[in-house]
Amino acid sequence: MCKAWLTHMASGRNPATPEAESSTGNILSSALDMLKVEDAETRKKAVEFLGSVSVATVNAYGKWITSVKAIADACTATGHTFSQSELCDFLAVAAKGMDSKRAGTKAVNDATFYIYMDIMENYQKADANLRLHYPRIIIDLISILDKGVDTRGGAVGVYGIERYYQERKVSAPQEDASSSYVARPIASPRPYAGQNAAAFGEGLVDNLSHVTGRAKKDLEQSLSNLQVADIKKVTDLSTNYKRLQKYRKLTKPEELKKEVERDLGRKLTDNQLQHAVNSIRKTRIYIENLLDGKFVPHGTHGINHVKHNLEYGYQLMGLIEPRRRKAN
Repeated sequence: MCKAWLTHMASGRNPATPEAESSTGNILSSALDMLKVEDAETRKKAVEFLGSVSVATVNAYGKWITSVKAIADACTATGHTFSQSELCDFLAVAAKGMDSKRAGTKAVNDATFYIYMDIMENYQKADANLRLHYPRIIIDLISILDKGVDTRGGAVGVYGIERYYQERKVSAPQEDASSSYVARPIASPRPYAGQNAAAFGEGLVDNLSHVTGRAKKDLEQSLSNLQVADIKKVTDLSTNYKRLQKYRKLTKPEELKKEVERDLGRKLTDNQLQHAVNSIRKTRIYIENLLDGKFVPHGTHGINHVKHNLEYGYQLMGLIEPRRRKAN
């Protein structure tokens, strides 16, 4: 399989995976079979982990990466260690889920070849704990190559792969592979569903249909999955969408600054203006990512930094309300 994988990567071809037609459960089962993981405890743990993953996480990383990560974490949790050749197979299976256009680039081929060579040269010499965590490190790297972020939400450039890889070989063995999964009933109702039904009306749906081009029924479903605070942000932005379009037409920074300051009635610093410009350009992306649940919290802070920065820009322009600080 190692030689076959090298030939596959060198060809620059990566067949598309049938994610759209397959459930995460089917993908998980298929990947477990490809990897010849027959241990009942490990397979059960992988199903358990995958069942606790949020829809937002699946939307952000894709079904394939999410499923293979569940396998990697399950193997670590149950003590299932791969042999050198089996780890090459794991690398091949993980890479199978990558977008075909990305998989064929020189930078991605170089990075995956670097991982392969490290497995061949160093895996058998590594201590038992590091070998146990190797699959988790690999799926982090595949996520970076495919999505630009690791499975914890940390952004890493493709040319920083080697440094990141070496750092993960130190940090991963110190982690609890089960810590990112929360046991909960799969079919449990969302805590905000009852509140959200009354949190938006037909006017918001009409506005969002105009902004996004989406069907009203789909928008109603997306809105019902949002927390009330995020519905308020979407409402404010859709209400002020004409104002945002006016700003977008002003291509010169000095013209935009003058117009925004006139609407606000106060001055903006150059740094604040830059935040505002970035948010203006990405308004539709922000709205659609919010509707699709793609803003996954990063790290231990419980926030998504891209979402946070865009919202800061909207707050500076008075388009959405600032977050209220909790009272001490």
